[in-house]
Parts: sequence; C-alpha cells; structure tokens
Amino acid sequence: MKILCSIARRNRTALLWLCATALPQMAAAQVWVASPGIVDESSISTFEFTGQAAFVRSSVATGSTVLRYNVVPAGDILKPITNPCCEARALRVRFNDNGNAAQVIVTLKRYNLKTGNLTTLLYFDSDDYPAQSGFQKPVPRIFDGNFFNFSFAQGPTADTAEEQGGCCAYYADAKLIRSAPGGIPGVASIRLVRVLAP
Repeated sequence: MKILCSIARRNRTALLWLCATALPQMAAAQVWVASPGIVDESSISTFEFTGQAAFVRSSVATGSTVLRYNVVPAGDILKPITNPCCEARALRVRFNDNGNAAQVIVTLKRYNLKTGNLTTLLYFDSDDYPAQSGFQKPVPRIFDGNFFNFSFAQGPTADTAEEQGGCCAYYADAKLIRSAPGGIPGVASIRLVRVLAP
C-alpha cells in the first residue's frame, strides 16, 4: 500500500474514471462518481498513457498492465436495486482490443473487512466482443451483470475496532494483456451501471 501511495504522489495515476449511472435511462439526470486508476506496483515498467487512455507500453513485446480503481460510497451507487428479475449491476467499459494478441479484463471486487474474504462481483472480458482497430463501448445487457447492493464499511469505529454499519470495501481491477507483438489492449473508462430487463 505504501508503494501505491508513493506512486500516486508521483502523479502516476491514470486519468480514467470509475463512474456510477443507470442504463438505459441515459437521458435522465446522472450522478458521476470518479476515481483515478492507480498502476499496480508490478506494472510500473509495462504501462503507458496516451491522453486519458491506458495501454501496455509499446516497447513491451508481450506482457500485462494492471490498474486499480477505488469505488467510493457516493451518488447512485448507494441507491439499492430491488428487483432480481428485472435489474442488475454491470460494468460498461470503453476498451481497445484489436484481435487475438490483445485482451482487456475488468473485475469488480468486494473485500470484507470483517472476514478478509475477497469476492469478484462483476466480470468483463473484451474477448466476448468482436475485435476492432479502435475503442469500443458496448452497452451491457441484463445477463452481463449481477444482482447485489453495496455495503460500505464506514466509521466511526467502536472501541472493539469493529466498523459500524457496512462490511466491505470495493475496487475494480483492469488488466491489459498483450500476448503477442501487435496486440493493442487499452482502456479509457470503466462505469458501474444499473441495467434493466427489456
């Protein structure tokens, strides 16, 4: 953690955003919750930024880059979803995957501060979509998501050091993989969305 804090202080944070909104009600008022991505310490030598997009460094023939995004308890994230039949939470990712040598995987993780359990709540894989030479942003469908509500651990803490209220902390991991020269995996934005059944 000290290494990640040091990286952030040296301005090696991605200019990417983890946002909360609802689909398909795109015209309605939205609350945006942004979180800058922090490069994992194992990826210091493999990442590069072009504008706000993150890529595997062009000089790396094969390798991967991991970025991590904190999810904060604000905005529409705190609004519960209540109908398992008809709504879910999903990831909407603006990604670049130009073929077999590139892949972008994004996962939303829940870390339970009381038990230490780490759970993957949402999963996105660019290989589930046709390759393109530029960025794409597919609209998630109901079966791309999962039904859950957030339970953020928030203070104040009691004398026993137990968190009052919720149980967990949340973050998203974005892994960019180049498996052969010529692959161009990239990510420009990640959004947490609520999807509705048609």
